[in-house]
Amino acid sequence: MITIVDTASSSLAQSATSQSTLGADARQAMIDIFRKKDATAVDRYFGESFVQHDPNLADGLAGMKSFAAEVASSPTADITIYRTLVDGDFVLLHSRYDGVGRYGASAIAFDLFRFKDGKIVEHWGAQEPEAPPNLSGRTQVDGPTEVLDREKTEANRTLVRTYRETVMVSLRFDRIEEFIEGAHYAQHASKIGDGIARLRDRIASVAKEGGQLYLSPRRFVAEGNFVLVLTEGDLPSGPTALYDLFRVENGKIVEHWDVLTPIPPRDQWKNANGPF
Repeated sequence: MITIVDTASSSLAQSATSQSTLGADARQAMIDIFRKKDATAVDRYFGESFVQHDPNLADGLAGMKSFAAEVASSPTADITIYRTLVDGDFVLLHSRYDGVGRYGASAIAFDLFRFKDGKIVEHWGAQEPEAPPNLSGRTQVDGPTEVLDREKTEANRTLVRTYRETVMVSLRFDRIEEFIEGAHYAQHASKIGDGIARLRDRIASVAKEGGQLYLSPRRFVAEGNFVLVLTEGDLPSGPTALYDLFRVENGKIVEHWDVLTPIPPRDQWKNANGPF
């Protein structure tokens, strides 16, 4: 994360322009690969030192080129990008993949890229099958997309970090109301509906399934009113990478999207870098 210490308007404008460029480059790279089926996009957007953290993809430029070729061979492959966050050198995309065989019919995805010298040099990612609307009729991708309140980025990052560590790691469910606006909490997770009561019920049911719910937050990515938490989870279903995106308004969490993806056994990883 880059901390801007020069508050002159010209420096802020330059930083905003740079962030906008990184976001646009990340989006265009994925559009070129998925929609245009242009495998040469890897050479344009990815750096020579590229490191892959998605355990299902091979490392380096060779692995990325192999994936791009796989997508190019899928006639109906496409991508719809719903949200873009830029946090220093990091860009997060919240998208839906279509028509790529390894993901099934459609998949919801989070892709986190790190840039250096204008090129993508690192990637983390997670995908899960698209599901029908949840109990409240919300999908995994609908809802607000505009980044607002950029001046509150660090305050919102701190709020979400404290919520994650207090409620989800220390399991202090009695303190949920300190962080979540219960009356207006919009839930996009496929197996839950709106409101705090349903969230409590879901957490309790998961914990009961196997008697374990161990979460270790690994990374927080924030821009304005959106904060993503990348978490290593030891769930009843097994090792899991959890990507949770929160929207904050007036100092409270008011909306949530997620992707939970199983972490394969280590001997099945396609690279040795680890998913976090």
